[in-house]
Amino acid sequence: MSTDLIEFRMAWWFKLYMLGVTTMCLLTGCEPQQEKSLYWCQKAIRASCNGKRVKIS
Repeated sequence: MSTDLIEFRMAWWFKLYMLGVTTMCLLTGCEPQQEKSLYWCQKAIRASCNGKRVKIS
């Protein structure tokens, strides 16, 4: 019986990006553009299964 290892990693800058987006939303009262936020989330979060990179869509 083999065990699969799934690992998620987050880019170092992602927490700072989310802090900036949240701060600007609170200051301006506007909502972030969902398409842009999703684009950067996909760039920042990486997944691998047994050492092979998996694309998150």
